[in-house]
Amino acid sequence: MKELDCRGLACPQPVLNTKDALETDPSGGPFQVIVDNPAARDNVSRFARSQGCQVEVADAGGDFILTLTRSGAASGPAPDRPGQPAVSPSLPRLVVKISSQFMGNGADDLGRVLMKAFIKSLSEATLRPEAVVFYNSGVHLTCEGSEHIEAIRVLEESGVRIFSCGTCLDFFRIKDKLAVGQVTNMFEIIETISGADRVVSP
Repeated sequence: MKELDCRGLACPQPVLNTKDALETDPSGGPFQVIVDNPAARDNVSRFARSQGCQVEVADAGGDFILTLTRSGAASGPAPDRPGQPAVSPSLPRLVVKISSQFMGNGADDLGRVLMKAFIKSLSEATLRPEAVVFYNSGVHLTCEGSEHIEAIRVLEESGVRIFSCGTCLDFFRIKDKLAVGQVTNMFEIIETISGADRVVSP
């Protein structure tokens, strides 16, 4: 069985290596990807499933062995949990990207109030986003202690995918504090944004 050792590789390299392996192996036969952290495990698993693969995960003493078997056609990024589609197929695919804890520049106190109203309004908007991507200091909004957790969770439960940049969480040393959504990588961020019909940022 083909083996892809991605231990020690920084995000998003394990996903990129897996992508290359899937593209260069037309047989669809099973192969294994070895990673050494939960974020890489989740990112590779999610990507592989979006490419029509079945994924079996085994814990190997701190490492994770992912056995991938192609079982269907690629469907693109998909939520980890069942839920209603975020938007109707007849409506534009909307992605929201949030790069700061505050909305706009100037008074942070005002920016905090505006951001709270913005996130709450997303769940009530006529055109609900397909995904919300948090990066840079915006990742603080999805972590423990954030006043936005419940509003973001409402979005997630309605089918909106919630992504927080893993590199950013690591930079601020808060990856273990993530309270809603899932850790993502730059490759998946690019795929999510480039696949949207409309991208907005508060």
